[in-house]
Amino acid sequence: MSYLIKGNLCGFLCDDCFEPLFGSKALLYLPWQKDAILQSAVANPKETFRLVDPKEAKAREKLLIGSADVDEKGNFEFNIDEKYRGTAFDIDFVCGSVPRRPPVPPRKVEPVQFHITTFFPEWRADEAQRNFYYHWKYCISAKWWCYIRGHYFDVWTICGHMYVCDTKTPIPNVEVTAWDADFFTDDNLGSAITDASGHFRIDYTSAKFKQTFLSPYINVETDPGLPLSFKSGPDVYFTYKYNGVSIQGETAANRRNNVGYCLCVNLCLRDIVVPPTGVPASFTKIGKIGNHFINEAVASGNPNVIALSTGKTPSGQAFYGGIALRGNLAQQLNGNPLEYSFDVIETLGPGGAHIGTWKKLLVGDMYDAVIGIFFGLPDPITGDIPTTDYVVGPSGGVDASGWIAVPQATNFAPNVNGELLNLNTAKLNGLSVNMAGLVQGQSTTTIAALQQNRYFKIRMVKREAGNAATETIAGVSNPIAMFNTVYANVPQFGSWTPQTSDELGVACIDIQEMIGGGGGTGCTPITNAIHVNYTAANPNMGAVSLVMYGPSGPYNLVNNAPVSSVSETFGTAINLETQTSPPTIEPVGNLKKCAYTIWLSVELKLTNGESQHGGIYDWMSFCKG
Repeated sequence: MSYLIKGNLCGFLCDDCFEPLFGSKALLYLPWQKDAILQSAVANPKETFRLVDPKEAKAREKLLIGSADVDEKGNFEFNIDEKYRGTAFDIDFVCGSVPRRPPVPPRKVEPVQFHITTFFPEWRADEAQRNFYYHWKYCISAKWWCYIRGHYFDVWTICGHMYVCDTKTPIPNVEVTAWDADFFTDDNLGSAITDASGHFRIDYTSAKFKQTFLSPYINVETDPGLPLSFKSGPDVYFTYKYNGVSIQGETAANRRNNVGYCLCVNLCLRDIVVPPTGVPASFTKIGKIGNHFINEAVASGNPNVIALSTGKTPSGQAFYGGIALRGNLAQQLNGNPLEYSFDVIETLGPGGAHIGTWKKLLVGDMYDAVIGIFFGLPDPITGDIPTTDYVVGPSGGVDASGWIAVPQATNFAPNVNGELLNLNTAKLNGLSVNMAGLVQGQSTTTIAALQQNRYFKIRMVKREAGNAATETIAGVSNPIAMFNTVYANVPQFGSWTPQTSDELGVACIDIQEMIGGGGGTGCTPITNAIHVNYTAANPNMGAVSLVMYGPSGPYNLVNNAPVSSVSETFGTAINLETQTSPPTIEPVGNLKKCAYTIWLSVELKLTNGESQHGGIYDWMSFCKG
């Protein structure tokens, strides 16, 4: 028999704004405080939720049953041993980052752990009475989740709705910009475009509102007016653009003073006509939020286009993984039910000729995408209107030929400036290159040819359902650079604890003085010299750094130092350079007798249309003798 716990974790930002705890890890324990199991199990999780300090986490290690990654929808699973079927469990989670939306950069911090509650599973059996399961779901209160995001990860959020003041009609496609009213210069916190329900969200960090004329040397939040005062949060007001034109908005006089980590707002406009939702179905954008990646063919002249000359984003990024194809949907075409599909074709470079013919995207080429929502009946007491996402992709909604029918129900609202499909780009150009035998410090071409981007155009086709004669092209992109090649069996950790990794690029180092030392274990101490062999490769490689950490460090490694923004860099670095001004060379023999770590960091300028790839790394430690 199997016993499966299926869970879901989310966190509130506002009463009507929440997010899955994607990227965190759920932990399942046997109960720690055995004399209070019952009291803990019946208590409200709001009362049991708390920070777990390292001492407590260490004390509970022997009680840990398992851990599970939380996916992009907040789901996780535990498959537990039958011997635990009659016990209660403690459930915690650990996060080393939090969901965020560009352009918020991550803050690197030690993962933090929180205890949620204790529960007794109420097992349900399947029809064969052989497998049992229990569903558990929890959404962290805004008070706690906003504090965690802001205090530990410096991610601040504004969630809001825009509607017509008198009628409360949601207003889509309004560009909302948040500003911090400041003593020196008002700070731009970020912008977002309202969706079909008038909702928008802006994420930012404290760096956005602590800018002064002395930045980056002095960063501090200043309150407008005299006498000059300093406060911890921004003083927020909003300006708006509609159809690209600035319209009525707020000023610094309307500011909300010293707001916290999460700001929840309802904004309204007067004397504005909201166009009907029946806009023509069209493919207009690539990217999961805002208007970061707009197709040249649809929005020529916009500064945020996919560049025709490179096929990359304005930041020089190629695409990988799942990318959202965005635009507008309608329920009907020529008065009849509408259906749509997407085609792709490979090209010879960013401006080259087509290779072959257009290929229809089938369900196996997609990830799930929400293309609209169903509205339910208002709650008779609260008046709240429930909504249900309509998902197309592997979960359903796509026929065998790749066509997607738009629901015709009167309570269905198709996306406007939203997702139409989520393309799995790895299905177009995913392959694996075996790098077994690669020697650190040598070119990857000793094993295989340098890997390159491939380029694809994407188009949307719409028609009356089942009527091929009505097929119409509804938006075509420029050729888009894509890279999904996996470098397999890349050597990692040098001669210290040799292992291999599979990544979208190569990043590996070794120290010549340790190769074969200590009986082959790499334990030879360094005395008066160091030679660090390094190799890094990816056609979309950005910044590359080789740094040594330890007493009186960090130190840059120079002489054949890594070169950034090339397809490949490799060689041997032999000198340690202090990170002082001006830098000086530090002889290896002068280092203190201690442990040191050398770290190779490689930026991959790859994006899924929402955030850039986190980069790849290799590191190696040694002892100075």
